Amino acid sequence: MRNFILLLVLISGILSGYLIGDYRGKDAREALQKAIATGKTLDTERAAAITQLKTELDTLDDKHRRELETLRKDNAVKIAEWRHNKDTLEEKIKRNTAQLSESDTRLKSLAAQHDGTSGTEAAKLDLEIARLHKEREELRREIEGNACLQARIPHSVLDALNETKIAEKK
Repeated sequence: MRNFILLLVLISGILSGYLIGDYRGKDAREALQKAIATGKTLDTERAAAITQLKTELDTLDDKHRRELETLRKDNAVKIAEWRHNKDTLEEKIKRNTAQLSESDTRLKSLAAQHDGTSGTEAAKLDLEIARLHKEREELRREIEGNACLQARIPHSVLDALNETKIAEKK
C-alpha cells in the first residue's frame, strides 16, 4: 500500500504540474493564436493593398499613355502647321522677289521714258516712279520680314516666352 500511496502522490504531482503548467501556457497559446489571426488579417490587407496599388498604377499608366499620345498628335499637327507656314513664307518671298524684279524692270522703263518727255507727261511719270519706289520698299520690307520669320530662335528666348505664357495662365 505504501507503493500505492507513493504512486498516487506521484500521479497527483504530475497532474497538478501539468494543469498548472497548462494554465500558465494558456495565455501564451491565446497570444499565439491572436498573432496568427493578426498575421492572416495583415496578409489579406497587404494583398488587397498591393492589388489596389497595381490597379491605380495601371490607371495612371493608361492616363499617361493617353496624354502622351495626345501630346504626340498635337505636336504632329503643330509641325505640319509650321511646315505649311514655312512653305507659305517661302512662296511669298519668291512671289515678292518676282514682283520686285518686275517693279525694277518697269522702273527702268519709266526712267527711260521720263528722259524723253516733258511737262504733264513727265509729272505723271514722276508720280508713277514715286509709287513704284514706295512699292519696292514695301516689297523689300515684306521679304525681309518673311525671311526674319524663318530665322531660328534661341532656346533661351523660347523658354522665356513659355515661362511668360505659363505665368499669364495662372
